[in-house]
Amino acid sequence: MRRTVTFTSDFGYHDTYVAEVRGVIEACAPSAHVIDLTHGIGRGDLLACSFVLLSSYSYFEESSVHLAVVDPGVGTERGILAVETGEYTFVGPDNGILYEAANSSGVRCIFEVDPERLRSKAKKIFTSRVAERVLGSDPSSTFHGRDIFAPLVGYIVAGAPMEEIGSATGSTAGSMERVEITGPDVREDQIVGSVIYVDRFGNLITNVGNKLVGPDDELFLKAGGKLVRVGKIRRTYAEAPPGLCISVTGSRGYVEIAVNGGSAKQTLGACTGDDILVLRG
Repeated sequence: MRRTVTFTSDFGYHDTYVAEVRGVIEACAPSAHVIDLTHGIGRGDLLACSFVLLSSYSYFEESSVHLAVVDPGVGTERGILAVETGEYTFVGPDNGILYEAANSSGVRCIFEVDPERLRSKAKKIFTSRVAERVLGSDPSSTFHGRDIFAPLVGYIVAGAPMEEIGSATGSTAGSMERVEITGPDVREDQIVGSVIYVDRFGNLITNVGNKLVGPDDELFLKAGGKLVRVGKIRRTYAEAPPGLCISVTGSRGYVEIAVNGGSAKQTLGACTGDDILVLRG
C-alpha cells in the first residue's frame, strides 16, 4: 500500500542532495510516495523548519511519515528520532525541529534510533542495489540524510518493528529537544509579538494568531530601529494599493505583513525576530 513521505530540508536545489535522499528512500521503500515539503529552509534555521512542519503536517493523510533534515549537528552525538503520534511519524535529528509539530499532533512514543542496529536490520530487509550500496559502507559523517535518515524512513514504511532498532525514550514531547514558537504578550490594550517566518514572497509571518486581532486593531512593525505603521488588519492583499504595506489574517493562522505586488521584507528592511505591536482599536 502506498504511504506518503514528506521531506523537508535546508539542502536547496543547486546540488544533488535532495535527489540522493529521495533515491535511497524509494529504493528501500518502492511504495513510498515522496513529497517535497520544502528544501528552501535557510541554512541551519531550526525555527523556520519547526514552523514549516507545524504549519503543514496535518494537510497529509494519516500514516504519513514526515522527514525533516535541518541538521547543523550532523555527525555529532545528537540523537536520531522517530516520533510516533496518533496519526503520523516524525523523523529527524533531536535538535528541536520536530518538537512543535509532534507535540501538536499528540506524541505517543519517541524512539531514539541506534544507527548501527538500523543498518544491521535494514540489510536483511532491503535488497535493492542502491540499498546494498548505502548500507554496505560506513555512513558519511556529513550526510546522514542519505545514509541514515533515508533507510530509517524506508524501515518505517516497511512496517518493521521500531523496538529492534532503537529505544523508547518517552511518551511525551517533554523528552525531546525543543525549538519552540513562542506566543505573543497579550495585554488588554495591545499585543506585543514578533516576526517568526519570512516566505518566498517576502511576507512577514508573525506569532500573533488571527483570532487575537479584530478589524479595528492597528499593527506596527519595528524594523531597522524604526517603528512603521502598517495599519488595520485586512482580509486580502488586494485591499492595499499596489506597492503599499498591509497586514492580513494569513492562511497559516497567523497575522502577516505584506506588500501588494512586492516584498514586505525588502520594502521594510525586515527580518525574522523583528518586533510587532498591535494596538487595540
